[in-house]
Amino acid sequence: MKPFLRRLAAVVGLTALCLSASAQTSSQSNRSALIVGVSTYASPDIPSLRGVGFDVGSARQIAAAMGIPDSRITVLRDAEATKAGILAALDRLASTVGEGGRVFVYFSGHGTRWFDPQVNGCKEGLLAYDQGTITNEEIAQRTRRVSETADKVMMFFDACHSDGVSVNRNRTRSLAGTDPVTLELTPKFFIKGSADNEVCSRPANVRTRSLLAEASRLGALSENFVQITSARADEVSFDDPNRGGLATQGVRDCLLGAARDLDASGAVSIREIEQCAQSFVEQRLAPFPSLQPHHITVTGNRNLVPAPSRPPMALAAAAPSPAPVAQKPPAPVVVNPAPAPVAAPAPAPVAVAPATPPPAASPPPPPPPPPPPAAPVDPGAAALATLREIEAQQNPRRKLDVTLSRSALRIGKDPLELRLKSSHDGHVYLVLLGSDRESFYVLFPNGLDRNNRIQADKPLNLPRPEWAITAKGPPGVNNLLVLVSDSPRDLSALTRGQAGALPTFSSALNTLNGRGSLIDLFTGQGLTGGSEAFAARLLRIEEIR
Repeated sequence: MKPFLRRLAAVVGLTALCLSASAQTSSQSNRSALIVGVSTYASPDIPSLRGVGFDVGSARQIAAAMGIPDSRITVLRDAEATKAGILAALDRLASTVGEGGRVFVYFSGHGTRWFDPQVNGCKEGLLAYDQGTITNEEIAQRTRRVSETADKVMMFFDACHSDGVSVNRNRTRSLAGTDPVTLELTPKFFIKGSADNEVCSRPANVRTRSLLAEASRLGALSENFVQITSARADEVSFDDPNRGGLATQGVRDCLLGAARDLDASGAVSIREIEQCAQSFVEQRLAPFPSLQPHHITVTGNRNLVPAPSRPPMALAAAAPSPAPVAQKPPAPVVVNPAPAPVAAPAPAPVAVAPATPPPAASPPPPPPPPPPPAAPVDPGAAALATLREIEAQQNPRRKLDVTLSRSALRIGKDPLELRLKSSHDGHVYLVLLGSDRESFYVLFPNGLDRNNRIQADKPLNLPRPEWAITAKGPPGVNNLLVLVSDSPRDLSALTRGQAGALPTFSSALNTLNGRGSLIDLFTGQGLTGGSEAFAARLLRIEEIR
């Protein structure tokens, strides 16, 4: 469909303008983070983890890439990170999280297991500075309010909750490798309990390991929740004293630009970051044939886009981004002829705070693994992946019903008509990928009708009488994304006006940059403040002769 807009009032010169957006990371005042790092413990019997200082710096980089302002990042280090201190920080986070915001919780330190006679079995948890243990149940209880209030919650634990480490392997293991830098890897695991408690030092059952399962039992929704763990229940994850946890390094590098956008949607999802980070871990452990790589594991919403598309790489050796796919200019969507598309400016660099300890005290990190050869991109499939990725970011606590008057439109005859009903007050956006697959069009709001407010439980019919959209061909399938956002989105991120011109539809070319900027519009880049939550429906509309 090449939508044609008809105004029933006075004729006005209308211009459809192409994409002009920056992929800069912007901070959101309703996003928050809690970062906990325990490198030394009160008990001298517990091995130190010298790389945790680097992990804290890496976690800050991850938070910054997620758009979390530094003023809303809380850091607990070593003696601050007692069990009471960590639980109190989780309580404060729950009391201050913004409605519809995003939350990032990170822990780097030892995981542990112990025998619990109340369950007649082994329990798992994170080991606090004072040797207190924090279980998944306790974390889920303390973050219950966070899960109910925030739009998305991401938790990353770089610690072994339960591993195949025997009772005689509590102390540091030094592993000499072929790395030119002396490498010493320390298991991030300490067995709590008596030395004869051998059963809890063996590979764990996973019954008590899933934070998502416990959070879901308390009402959290898997679509709003992501948990990243550095290793499976029966594996060891490692601390590198010169660079930090292997899992943290991998996730950091991949989130900051090393991950490949496998479906060419224009953004990198947690699923794609997981694959990239796993490759990093396998490369780093390759010099040790006696070791099997531990597996970074993601549960919850694996389609979550945690950061804007193509954030600038903060490390020296970034994997190259795939070259943009050449596309024809968008077809006119105007009454008068449209000017040539305005090229999107190159993203401005974003300064990211260096990891701590200062880089001067450590060797440079190894380069990320080279990306696989880029597969040929089908622009139509990539554009549909973009719309599906946006839909996957929705909050299921928001309900949206959409009814089409016709699911098949006759070219040149039938108008697009739909009826919406939302469970929440919000702002309506209609994004069309036409049957020509050349461009995306934000059909509503537009230059003739900017009032896109909708009231909860009150039906809204679109288009309104002042404008109409008629099928213009070619024959094929259109995909229409209908979205109701709690807060308005800034469409100027997609368009740039000209003097004396009134934009009709905001549009974005079906290129890698265009697809990425469209995702950014609905995952934080275009947010004007307030709740980030939205409901979405992706509809299929046929055009026929």
